[in-house]
Amino acid sequence: MIEIVKINLDNEMDLILAHKRTMKLAELCGLSIANQTTFATAVSEIARCAISIGNGSHLILSINTPRINKKEIVAVILDKVNLGENTEALAYARRLMGDLKAVKHNDYFEIKLTHHINFSGTISEAKIQTFKEYFKNEPPISPYDEIRKKNIQLIEISNKLQESEKQYQMLSDTLPLMMFAINNNGEVTYSNKWLVDFFSVPTLKGSVISWQSMLHSDDYKVMSKKWETAQHERTIFRGEGRLRSKGDKYVWHLITIVPSQNEKGIVQSWIGFFVDIDSQKQVEETLKDNDGLKTVQEELRNKHLLLESKLGELKISNENLEQFAFIASHDLQEPIRKIKIFTSLLEQNLNLTPQQTKYFFKIRSSADRMSSLINNVLEYSRLSNKGSGLVHTDLNDIMETILVDYELLIEEKKAVVMVSPLPKLEVIPSQIIQLFSNLLHNSLKFCERIPRIEISSKEISEEEAKKIKGLEENRKYINIKFKDNGIGFSKDYSDKIFVIFQRLKELETPGTGIGLALCKKIVENHNGVISAKSENKSGSEFNIYFPFDSNIVSTSNLNSGKTITQTK
Repeated sequence: MIEIVKINLDNEMDLILAHKRTMKLAELCGLSIANQTTFATAVSEIARCAISIGNGSHLILSINTPRINKKEIVAVILDKVNLGENTEALAYARRLMGDLKAVKHNDYFEIKLTHHINFSGTISEAKIQTFKEYFKNEPPISPYDEIRKKNIQLIEISNKLQESEKQYQMLSDTLPLMMFAINNNGEVTYSNKWLVDFFSVPTLKGSVISWQSMLHSDDYKVMSKKWETAQHERTIFRGEGRLRSKGDKYVWHLITIVPSQNEKGIVQSWIGFFVDIDSQKQVEETLKDNDGLKTVQEELRNKHLLLESKLGELKISNENLEQFAFIASHDLQEPIRKIKIFTSLLEQNLNLTPQQTKYFFKIRSSADRMSSLINNVLEYSRLSNKGSGLVHTDLNDIMETILVDYELLIEEKKAVVMVSPLPKLEVIPSQIIQLFSNLLHNSLKFCERIPRIEISSKEISEEEAKKIKGLEENRKYINIKFKDNGIGFSKDYSDKIFVIFQRLKELETPGTGIGLALCKKIVENHNGVISAKSENKSGSEFNIYFPFDSNIVSTSNLNSGKTITQTK
């Protein structure tokens, strides 16, 4: 039996599709108009019953060749509910097609309707394939049919993405070495199962820890300068150190950390590998002059070079996977646009009941939210993979530009925005515009009274930096603060709000949950830290800490110039 087309039976629109496609297949097979109508009517009667009382119903139209020179159209309706117990629908179909029975196969009841094809010899295997191609490529019967097809395509794309992610995870977990990824602050953002098993620390996933904390303290002191040089010059870091395994046993490992750059040459993250060389180190200590040992060492070096080659291939595969995810997400916009267009056309050309109008509103709202979500995901992807380079920038100019952009909203809200003098820093201007814009927009948006927003900055001393989580010692920082009198949030959300897709459900806030995640990514791109604190109904305070080099950047303008106050 050759399947031609499958139709899910969920609603009245599906009943129309089932009837029209049954009629079309009968027509393609050469049945007369009367036979087409009889067969399609019988199929529609049982399909209507499936839509009314069924569960998981679907119709499969096929061509069967039980023997040479005999062919027949077969319509099979599968349902988890025994439709054969509905005597009225089955009785009517029997009057049209003869005896019909519901036969159970596994979890489904099957009702099969068969119609003999006259002159079946003219329907070859090749012709049957053209039937399949016809239904695969046929123009949509209605906007609903187009929406259903696009939804099926969306599901297929989603399944492919999930499968690609599983394959990547399986690959990294299969390689017999410990792998991890870190950000520019040295914090571990990913670890494979070999690393988690070695340290026996389940909280490694999702916790903020640095790769240096895994080392013996003496080894870290030796390698710290070399690591700082690799970070500054964006080169591969290699070293040897002792890692503490289960039972507080230290094991020697070869450490390799490779910078991951985007097409602009900006290092976004680092990929690291730990290779066990404990046996080699023990042999080196006991048999340093042994010629056999030198041979073994040479073999180990060759294997290490081979391993580095394989890891380079893995890095390329990872970049290809990221590019595929970007393209796939971008292509999702096209079916969303068609859903919105055809939904609008249907509303204009149909006399809708109030209930149907409600359904169309839900479709349109869901499409708008999906479009917004995809746009934000793409924006997040671009932010992770692109950058325009650091530029010596006056942040006061950026803030004045943003205030002009939000002038109408400030006027509408009668908001008071006070901006103290800001410094000049080495930044990526486009990203800082997005950062300040997101924070200002949130303060204006989430406020139940006249908004009052204070934006200020100050230099953080090295002693103060030691008390702030995430800041490095012996480094200077600028603190830029956004403070408002908005609705605020529970202090339990202080860290969660920066996680992508995290929304404050307790306050029923609108949005996609990506805005503050973008802010965090921008600050991290500048090797900075962002934090938030608040209480419900008591306003919010966001603190941004940017590192700076006093030999390049001057902060003298923090103590000069006038404060910008914008009131509308």
